[in-house]
Amino acid sequence: MKRTARVIVTFNCNRKCPGCCNERMVDEYRIPMFNELLKYEEIIITGGEPMLISERCLEFLHRIRNSGFKGKVFLYTAYNRAGRLWSDTQLLKEVDGVTYTIHKEYSDKDIAMLGNLTRFIKENGLKDFRLNVDARIKDDLNWGDFNRNGEWAHIRFIEWKDECPIPENEELFFYDLMREELP
Repeated sequence: MKRTARVIVTFNCNRKCPGCCNERMVDEYRIPMFNELLKYEEIIITGGEPMLISERCLEFLHRIRNSGFKGKVFLYTAYNRAGRLWSDTQLLKEVDGVTYTIHKEYSDKDIAMLGNLTRFIKENGLKDFRLNVDARIKDDLNWGDFNRNGEWAHIRFIEWKDECPIPENEELFFYDLMREELP
């Protein structure tokens, strides 16, 4: 059995990036029963953009934990309203780590959100927050300014790929949180 369940919880996204591989993964995922997810060592919550439905993601996280899951739960996102929206704030505090991505098509608002998230990480003493930056924009800003106090565990400049193969140790699922009846 593979180690990690990568769970797309929504295909909705505020970005619509050209060449988004998540939109093309529609034939690669399968729909699990909830209890099947609990067999993995790690669960990655991803999308689309999961923070657009942060309330549902927080409920999903609580359900995972309340079902006895002892592994780690990570969030992959490119959007946040930490400090402004309760569910975003709580979700970021309760997951075991976050991978936050700055895309090539970033805006001033994206950079402001990154600054806010960096302060949020520092103020809350959060760990295992990783920043991925599209390598095509590596020279646009001094990315080290966002990590003066070591807030980010890693800053990586990633090469964008047209194809996004699923890592060998991961299995891809679609678990539609907008259709699920949560207890």
